[in-house]
Amino acid sequence: MVNLTGESQAGQRRNRTSPDRVQRSFYLPRDLVDRARAAVWATMSEPGEAYNVSELAGRGLEAEVRRLEEAYNAGKPFPPVDSVPSGPSPAGVERIRAGIRARRQRPD
Repeated sequence: MVNLTGESQAGQRRNRTSPDRVQRSFYLPRDLVDRARAAVWATMSEPGEAYNVSELAGRGLEAEVRRLEEAYNAGKPFPPVDSVPSGPSPAGVERIRAGIRARRQRPD
């Protein structure tokens, strides 16, 4: 039986695709997403190229994780963690602050 959170009584989360895939949400620059969508559309019929943005993103993430493992962990996977910080990075906080305008004052 599955409860409203999508977890079975055994504690395993249901997945619409396969047990080894998970859905995640990330904030990315709009222009990067637009470029990724255009690249997939332009190359999806080529043998070996990504058929959707999810596949393209997975390939890029895989390459970057491998780079980090090589550079900082002797090429081995990092130990699993329960969570990573959520919310904006320090650079993201600065972008947010830069986008906030000073409050206008009402004319007297």
